[in-house]
Amino acid sequence: MSQRSGVTGNLPRQGPGRSPEAVFQVRRYMSKKNRHRSRNRPPKGAVILYQSSPQSKFIHQWLPPEGAAAFFLMDSDESFKRRHPIGYVFLVILGLIAFLLPMIVFAVFAYRKNPNAGSWISLLGVFGGIIAGIGMFNLVGIIIKQYLGHLVTILSFLIGGGIMLSSYLAL
Repeated sequence: MSQRSGVTGNLPRQGPGRSPEAVFQVRRYMSKKNRHRSRNRPPKGAVILYQSSPQSKFIHQWLPPEGAAAFFLMDSDESFKRRHPIGYVFLVILGLIAFLLPMIVFAVFAYRKNPNAGSWISLLGVFGGIIAGIGMFNLVGIIIKQYLGHLVTILSFLIGGGIMLSSYLAL
């Protein structure tokens, strides 16, 4: 096995030309015979970010990251899909469950409370379930490093939950 370094987590370019402000997390894999050699170095001018755990970047991310609009493109998760073809299928299923679960739970509870309710109030509760589902789907996005921040998650839960609660109480 040869010495190699995997570079992950680079941010989008900022400013004109190439930015030396790119942040890299460098993982080094060295075989027994290459331990005495110098380690691979990241590109010149790069800032090295060593993290003690994978969650440390997640803990401090209140706002969406720069370039978060790229998360909504069709090919945004292609690298994850290539590395984990079977896991990607399970991730899509998990994402759909997370997105639809608040809406389904609201529908079940609303039907138990009033089976004949078919008004705009019920639709408002389903809409609240969709908003809460966005927050749930955002948590699934952590797996493929497409988390939009704590603020999006918390606001989705509060707004969607508030709409569902007010709709449920009005039934």
